[in-house]
Amino acid sequence: MGLKSKLMDNNREFRLWKLRMWYINIITLLFSILFQGISTILSQYVVIRFDAVPIQVGIVWSIFYLTSIVTRPLAGLIFDQGYRFRLLILGSLMFFISSFIYMFSSNIIHLVIARLLQGLGQGIFMTASFSLVAYEASEHMKYFEESIAWRSTMLGLGVIIGPALGGYLVTFYGFHETFVFMILLAAIIPIIVYYTAKSTNVKEELLHFNLKFNLNTTIKKDLKIIIKNFIELMQITSFRTAIFSLILYALGYVTIISLLPAYYATEFGREAGVVVGNFLSLIGLSSIIPRIFTGKISKYVNVKKIATIGLFLLAASLALIGLYPFPPNVYIFCISAGLGLGFVIPSLQIMALINTGNSKKGIATGFYIIGFDISNIVSPIIFGGLGNVFGYKFTIEITFIPVLVASIYLALKKF
Repeated sequence: MGLKSKLMDNNREFRLWKLRMWYINIITLLFSILFQGISTILSQYVVIRFDAVPIQVGIVWSIFYLTSIVTRPLAGLIFDQGYRFRLLILGSLMFFISSFIYMFSSNIIHLVIARLLQGLGQGIFMTASFSLVAYEASEHMKYFEESIAWRSTMLGLGVIIGPALGGYLVTFYGFHETFVFMILLAAIIPIIVYYTAKSTNVKEELLHFNLKFNLNTTIKKDLKIIIKNFIELMQITSFRTAIFSLILYALGYVTIISLLPAYYATEFGREAGVVVGNFLSLIGLSSIIPRIFTGKISKYVNVKKIATIGLFLLAASLALIGLYPFPPNVYIFCISAGLGLGFVIPSLQIMALINTGNSKKGIATGFYIIGFDISNIVSPIIFGGLGNVFGYKFTIEITFIPVLVASIYLALKKF
């Protein structure tokens, strides 16, 4: 009887675990839709509302990552100390506030403030959600690769729905109405996070945040821990290779998603929303199947090989987008770019996290995503500056170069 009772408890815990994982995936999907929707219309908003030039577009885009890059390792460290679902609630609330600022902004400075706050929210939320999936999946290691891949799939669905939703809302209803919708979506997310934790028996004080600390002592202590963890993580070859590859490929990909919408805005005006929505949604749509299958085939094929093939396909696609940036031709190359991205994202994530200890999943996630943040800070400003001198078209034509370098680097790396 005792054995039967134990088996029933184990089955119940496993069912709750599966339910919790799917709730986390849904929460990640909603946040991804929110983030991608705002990101899609941001460049157009800056150009149409404030008549911004390429370098200003680049600054507004990249300023977001100044706060997120600082936030991620701290969020990872706090996550490892037990603040898991609370970080999801906090991050989504910050996004909620920033959405209000976007809607009522009257100059670019207001947008910069909103982007800085949004960077805090995104840094907290995405680090916590990624860490949470890796942490929960470690309880059932045979599902680890699939759990990471499904989380990546949710992000991919967000890339499909968010840009399409943002682009179509802007085109047919306007910026103000679009931001109202985003505010409502941002308000729903923390409610679902709270429900998820309560309904799946998560033992965490969801509404308790202890903010009393000695700033000087805390910074010194946490900085030492962060540096120590970073040195240890960089000694893991798979983690080091993954983060370098991420930085390189993101330099090119980020330029496309930040400056191409602005380029379309100068050509098509507010109607660019539909083109941008279609462009980004096709990338997201075609990335879904590779994201799902990467988790399965990585059990039989080295993820380094999967990532290398994906990077090469992405580089070739970006080169073709640079040559043929307008519809309908560009839509064909969006599909191939999405296929490459679908293999790259989950395979690099698996490569980065699979050899890190469970006690370091949070901090490892934070450092890994910082690689993407670095590219988001550097890329729009550098390529935006080039756009000021040579025009948007030239900038788009050369975005494939760092992605190609990433594929060569990964192909030559042995481990």
